[in-house]
Amino acid sequence: MATIDFQCEVKADFDHLWKSLIAELEHPEQFNQGIMQSKILERFNNGVLRTVSVPDADVREKITFQYEKGIVSSHLVGHADLVGVIEKRIRQSPDKPGFCLLSSHIEWESKSDRVDSMIRRNVERFVTQTLEAVKRRAESEKV
Repeated sequence: MATIDFQCEVKADFDHLWKSLIAELEHPEQFNQGIMQSKILERFNNGVLRTVSVPDADVREKITFQYEKGIVSSHLVGHADLVGVIEKRIRQSPDKPGFCLLSSHIEWESKSDRVDSMIRRNVERFVTQTLEAVKRRAESEKV
C-alpha cells in the first residue's frame, strides 16, 4: 500500500479550523479547482456518503468525522481498481500558542498501473491545494 503525508501550520483556533474542514467536506469544489462537482448522497450521525467528480473519474466516498479527536476520514467506496483512505487531522501546535497543525495522511492500493500512476502524479498537488484552501479560510474567519 502506498502512503503520503502532508502537514501545514494554521494560525487559527481549533474550532475555526474545524469549521473550515467541515465546509470542505460539504463543498469540496470550493476548496479545490480539480473537483468539478460533488453531491452528498446520504447523511448519517457522524458523516456522509458523497460523490466527487474529477477530470479522470467519479469517486464515491464514505466520510466520517470525530470532533473530539479532530479527525475527518474519507474512505473510497465501490471503485473497481482502487481502495484508499484520506485522514485529515487537526491538533494544537505543541510549541506555538494560537496555531494548529493540519495534517493529511493518504493510503491507497490500486489494481491498475494506469490508476496508480495517475494518483502518484496528481495526489500531492490535489491534497496540498485543498489543505492550503482550508488553511486560508480558517485564518480569514473572524475570531
